[in-house]
Amino acid sequence: MSFQMWYFRSPEIVFGEDSLSFLSSLRMKRAAIITDRNLLKTAIPDQVRRALGTNVQSIVIGDISEEPPLSEMTKHSAQIMEFAPDWFIALGGGSAIDTTKILFLLYERPDLTAYDITPLVELGLRKKSRLIAIPTTSGTGSECTWAAVLSEEESEGRKRAKHELASREIMPDYAILDPSLVTSLPLEQTRNTATDAIAHSIEAYGSTWRNPFSDAMAEKALELIVENIENVINDMKNVELRNRVHIGASMAGLAFSNSQIGLVHALGHALGAKFKLPHGKTVGVFLPSVIDYNYDSCAERYDRLNQIIPSKYRASRLDHSVQNVLKAIGQATSVKETGICREDCLASLDELVRLASESTGLVTNPKNSSSADIRNLVLMAYEIKV
Repeated sequence: MSFQMWYFRSPEIVFGEDSLSFLSSLRMKRAAIITDRNLLKTAIPDQVRRALGTNVQSIVIGDISEEPPLSEMTKHSAQIMEFAPDWFIALGGGSAIDTTKILFLLYERPDLTAYDITPLVELGLRKKSRLIAIPTTSGTGSECTWAAVLSEEESEGRKRAKHELASREIMPDYAILDPSLVTSLPLEQTRNTATDAIAHSIEAYGSTWRNPFSDAMAEKALELIVENIENVINDMKNVELRNRVHIGASMAGLAFSNSQIGLVHALGHALGAKFKLPHGKTVGVFLPSVIDYNYDSCAERYDRLNQIIPSKYRASRLDHSVQNVLKAIGQATSVKETGICREDCLASLDELVRLASESTGLVTNPKNSSSADIRNLVLMAYEIKV
């Protein structure tokens, strides 16, 4: 593969135990902390406020739901404008971090909307503030990406959908990876976010926009996550194990942010938007079947990744190895296992195909896919014979 001029983009990353203390070293006067409603019930937001130091004024916006619609993401714009922060701190999983990216844009450029986020136009951000992301899940990678995913609400003539928006200017300035913040992550979220990170690694490695830098991140990410995630699930409070998966998840974020996602995420976003399922679960059910679908287009690369999979999970093909890993951590490996009934899946088939077909993930998937191909993949992932 030959390369034209390319870029590798990354925030400055602070990682390891006690990395939260880095906050006190920043010149900061007013911080807007954006988090989700579940995290707000914990001690973590107050822990972050204490780490800022006594001279920093702060507000906490903590009513973000899982995979919120755009109206929910933006409803505090006026409050933030009045507070006038010089730093935004995103605290939580992908929903909180993506919400903060959009609020950061709207504060910097109140003349724009979220849909003006594009890699093609200079936005001119960072005139008033900067952006920090502190993930409390190990999987979305949003703390290291220049993308934001938002949900569009159903309205007359329009169905619920997910949109992937991207601009290098919404990438956080800093990502703080403190493993102590994920030791209390519940089992289901631990499983789902790790599955998402595994999908990020594999899709980045197969992407038509891949490059040596994204390859290196994808390989190491897969190694760190797959070697440790089952042990994490068996020992949820183990900080060292959590640290390995946490770093691996951010590496996976760096990998796909610099090479892009593929058909797995196109299908996962479609299923999640239609049935309101967690993102990590939806990409997990499509990952083995999409790897199988792509295999003849990148067999050598998939075989190379397969050698990274520990021997206790490794089969002769990457799709089978990944399925073994997902089963070992108790993850659903078919749409049927998510609880969606056969009749609902078939009734939603046309809409799922349409939503997946609109995703930018199809552009960089290693194999071209038609509507018929996508339809067959949904049926296969449900375990319906095609």
